[in-house]
Amino acid sequence: MTGARRPWTGGGGDRLGQSRYYHSPTGGGDLVPHQDGHWVIWFHRPYHVQTNSLGFRNTEEPSDKAFRILALGDSQTFGVYVTNEDTWPSWTENELRQRLNSNERVQVFNAGIAGYSIRDQLALLRDKGAAFKPNLVLLGVYENDLYDLGKAKGQRPSNDAEARLTIWLKTLARSSALVSLANGIKGRWQLATAGVDVRRGEGEVLSRQQEAPTDLPQLLERYSALFRETVTLLRARGIPLAVVFIPGAQYSPNAPPSETERVIRALTAETQTPYRDLTPIIRAATRANSRFFLLQNVPGRGLLGNGHLSREGHAEIGLAVGNWLLEQKLVPQ
Repeated sequence: MTGARRPWTGGGGDRLGQSRYYHSPTGGGDLVPHQDGHWVIWFHRPYHVQTNSLGFRNTEEPSDKAFRILALGDSQTFGVYVTNEDTWPSWTENELRQRLNSNERVQVFNAGIAGYSIRDQLALLRDKGAAFKPNLVLLGVYENDLYDLGKAKGQRPSNDAEARLTIWLKTLARSSALVSLANGIKGRWQLATAGVDVRRGEGEVLSRQQEAPTDLPQLLERYSALFRETVTLLRARGIPLAVVFIPGAQYSPNAPPSETERVIRALTAETQTPYRDLTPIIRAATRANSRFFLLQNVPGRGLLGNGHLSREGHAEIGLAVGNWLLEQKLVPQ
């Protein structure tokens, strides 16, 4: 596989790690095929993951009789913490099948991968996604897709003085933390001896609006170039592209406009690519943050939990996408 794609590498309670990803380039998706088990990333939210023979997060195999849609995206498309049938691509497929009154005319294959940016999605299409010959590629763009292009990789201090200061601060902090560290180790040992599992995972984070990076102009240029490459690749193979924007939990009715949404709106208009902004659905719903995302409003602390879509959030988005595809005549009726 190409080195361009970067699968999520964090540790999980099930300790599977990267063994979930990267199977034979002859496949279609980027998951190991024929998976059928529970993933444990956030310890109190294990979830069932199944993949077909091509490594898509589906149980069905491709049918030559069906109109095949390939859904690309990051963790909000893959559907962390929900089952296969509760991801928005699956809800989209279900809505299309009900509206068309057929279980054979449409298939939606979920090729979303946690941590993927447009760079990774383009690489997947080049390697094997286009060879899958979908009738439509559906790109799910999430709020952090633009900023993910600028994540630092093993960045070091910029000069010797900064390096010395960093070492001094770490040494100072280490001496004052030794006692609490020892107590923490003793406490964990006691819990382990008692058979108590205290793994927490990634869930306990406050949801807040992401600050714009300092290198935003460079990210905009890079993202735009990669999006145009995606459009060019698919058009050269005669594969239509449609784009949906999935807002983050922080975009309440009073929030400022999304920079990522502004960028993708301009790019889809420039390339004449069908586009649907799902922000109005989130903003219009009552208590959308705690209903559509794995979050709770905690007095004095704000939104606590996890910014990923809940089952209800996936369902709301999937139904909207399915209806939009039919309205735009992107799926044959």
